[in-house]
Amino acid sequence: MQVMKIISLIVTSLIFLSTLPPGEAQEHQMTVEVNPNLELFAVVYILAFNGSDEFVIAPQSYIDDVLTYFAPYKEHPAVELIREIMPKDQPYYLKDHFIADFAGNLATMPYLGNFSEDNLPLSEFYRQLSDFAKESNFIQFYNSHRETYEKTVKPLMDVIPEDFPQKFIEFFGYSYSEYRVELSYSLWIHAHVKCGLDSITCVMSVSSDPSGRVRTILHEFTHPYINPLINSHSTLFRNLTYFVEEVQKEFPTVTSRDPLHYASNYYWHELFTESFALYLTTHYNLTKIVKYQKFSDLAIGYYLVDDVVKEFKVFEKTKRPNETLSDYLPTLIEHLQELATPNNVTLYFRQKVPVTVFWFLDKVYAKGRIILVYGTQNPDEEGNRYDKETTFQLRDNLNKMFSRAYGVSPTIIVKSDKELTDEDLKENLILVGGPVANNLTKSLRNKMPIKFVLNRTWRLKRDSSLVNKFSAFLFTSFGKLPIEELSTDAPIPQEYPLGVVEVIRNPWNEKNLVLIVAGVDRYSTRRLTSNVQASLISYIIKGDNYVEAGFYTQH
Repeated sequence: MQVMKIISLIVTSLIFLSTLPPGEAQEHQMTVEVNPNLELFAVVYILAFNGSDEFVIAPQSYIDDVLTYFAPYKEHPAVELIREIMPKDQPYYLKDHFIADFAGNLATMPYLGNFSEDNLPLSEFYRQLSDFAKESNFIQFYNSHRETYEKTVKPLMDVIPEDFPQKFIEFFGYSYSEYRVELSYSLWIHAHVKCGLDSITCVMSVSSDPSGRVRTILHEFTHPYINPLINSHSTLFRNLTYFVEEVQKEFPTVTSRDPLHYASNYYWHELFTESFALYLTTHYNLTKIVKYQKFSDLAIGYYLVDDVVKEFKVFEKTKRPNETLSDYLPTLIEHLQELATPNNVTLYFRQKVPVTVFWFLDKVYAKGRIILVYGTQNPDEEGNRYDKETTFQLRDNLNKMFSRAYGVSPTIIVKSDKELTDEDLKENLILVGGPVANNLTKSLRNKMPIKFVLNRTWRLKRDSSLVNKFSAFLFTSFGKLPIEELSTDAPIPQEYPLGVVEVIRNPWNEKNLVLIVAGVDRYSTRRLTSNVQASLISYIIKGDNYVEAGFYTQH
């Protein structure tokens, strides 16, 4: 028996690819489950890497169960094939692609353990998975963990709005009949969608944050409506190519490696789909995540997202009987053209898109060079030696991060604040250490939106006057959705250790950026080096129990 939620509602609609005439009632069915094929794939993946891999997201107790139960099968050909197809040192983006590709196929197949040799017209990998399932009696393991799966799925089922197909009918004039969410409990799967004749399947991993995942689900369910809409009006979007070209110019690395989200019509697919998902989350009062998610969307180059959401709301208020978004689209396109022209689109982009660590690292990789700067100004010479060691540790961390993500790292140069030339100052820079330790940080202290102030001890204070559109959020731990938005005037707790990672435009060359990694002392600075990763935030303040992150623009 599957873990599922059935949502049945009767609507009057024209159903896509259905033989039902307009006006006839149609039932919509919704299924949410930990899919046995996806979990079978995850188990084999866990065995392939002995439970130690960045894509494995299951609790350690579950991983231990897998390694114990399936120990006799750890050298099965299916396990060996995983190691061959996705070796441990393979770049992250390639693994991400392969896992999503396999998962999408598996999620729409019947359970592989039920296939016989006579009805298994599959590739070698799927045949071996089927063989593994039967030899190991995988379904027994799956059934023994059913209660765990159900507890994980229930919070997600509870927040999915039951009548969302009605919004597709209102905007697009039709709806699919079946909506499925197929989940992996223990393997990270990049959320994506698979379509049948009258069904949509969202394939993804489980999450401890159901409100965030429901937006992802609504996003994926929207793609099969938006994509054909954009494709059928592709000539209209030819007048908007400069918007996409600006993204490709500013984010050269991610746009070249991810053409399915950043090339030609694909960019508009993603922008309009995400905009509709945000519209739906607002409509269903899932407002906790909307503002933060909007900033995240802006940060990866979808800088028209709030403009398109506004257009959806205008259409909803003004639509005539039987009018669909297809009818309104030419007007919507005209409105987007009025926002910016090819001559001023760069300014519009910078007004909308926050400077972020992600943007900084994208630029660094594209240019193939970065300079890390440690300080020599600390009156305690031991402090200077400590910061120098921290900088070399950060260099090693960055080398590993870039190599894991892309297979190769850019050139990373380490210099002291006394060694920088005028030409060096124009590069993309990482400054390690606060204003006491690093002379370059000291010279920028009046340009830092999170600045150091001395009040008996060093403290942090926001200065929103230095940037635009400053927003701050409080987290229980970074990587999860925020628990609340903060006033920019709210005090920052002066706990210890405490420090900040923040990005600003390079004052010596506005085309580049400066990343500052600085704690209230040398030990706090070192603790922050693990937070230098491709995060979609302008800054993060981290203490022992306090985590704050936020966004701002500079143009």
